[in-house]
Amino acid sequence: MLDYIDASDPGIRSRLFDDVLSTLASRDEIDVRLVPDQEVDGSGCSVAGGYLADHTPPVLVISESASRGRRAFTALHEYGHHLQQSVFDLMEGLTQQPDGGLALEDAACDTFASAILLPKELVKKHIGDRGPSADTALSLWHAAPQVSRAAVCVRAALTLQTPGHVTLLDENGVVVFSSSRELPPLHRGSDQSRVSIVAAARQAPMRILDGEAEFFYRDGIRGQALYAQAADMGGMTVIVSVTERAAWRKLSLPRKDNGPKGVFRICEHGACGHEFRTFERPCEQCSVPRCPECGQCNCGFRLRERTCPSCYLVKAAHLFDDTTGACQDCS
Repeated sequence: MLDYIDASDPGIRSRLFDDVLSTLASRDEIDVRLVPDQEVDGSGCSVAGGYLADHTPPVLVISESASRGRRAFTALHEYGHHLQQSVFDLMEGLTQQPDGGLALEDAACDTFASAILLPKELVKKHIGDRGPSADTALSLWHAAPQVSRAAVCVRAALTLQTPGHVTLLDENGVVVFSSSRELPPLHRGSDQSRVSIVAAARQAPMRILDGEAEFFYRDGIRGQALYAQAADMGGMTVIVSVTERAAWRKLSLPRKDNGPKGVFRICEHGACGHEFRTFERPCEQCSVPRCPECGQCNCGFRLRERTCPSCYLVKAAHLFDDTTGACQDCS
């Protein structure tokens, strides 16, 4: 993407660095619009904006309430979507991805935006070879106050040496922005206030805290335990979390048998009572995942039951021996 804009319009990178919105607004092939927050909330994008490809010309939509730095990052991110969806050489790489390139396109747009706003030379002055910490991410942000926190998070995440996240949260512990390496991404708007280091950071906002994090995904699924460091970033909290070799620790070894944790359930349907963990999405009607033992959720009248002729107890039909007709306990 950077090579393309350099070749098609030499000097555009420096103009974008000086004034993103004016530079993009002057281009004939796109339109730039500042809109109220509610008009971008449903865009599905990782930033406070959206790309309307079906308009003529295509429109970059940007939240007007965001800070100047955040508007610049969002505009570059959405311009990245325009490039990915209009330049054939860039489109071709996306079609080879299992999800059609959705995740790769969004990550590429983040990287594109942060690369323009935070040159490599500046990043190297603040983040060393061991990778980022919350402290060094904060240092990079102070060195470029005109740049958004989101841009700093992306740039810091690109220097991660092991799987992890660089995450920005608001005062309520809700994800405002997150950039990840080799781990499932944390989605904007997800509530992480129950995570131990997030709760601690909210109680002591002026301290740099070292701890651990198990972030929450959909339906209460928890991610693996990560080494984490948190710091205040202008009223928000930035957390750098990694699986191992944390830059801020002398020793942080990988954990044995560490992985995501599914939601723990006890099947309440009939006489099943099976205990299990699951990553499966819950039933749309009763909001309970199906039990792997009896195959039922909590929707009524779906579990077949029988009465055992030996013990006279009513039990789930799958707990009976078809040969004897009795339940498995009596067979």
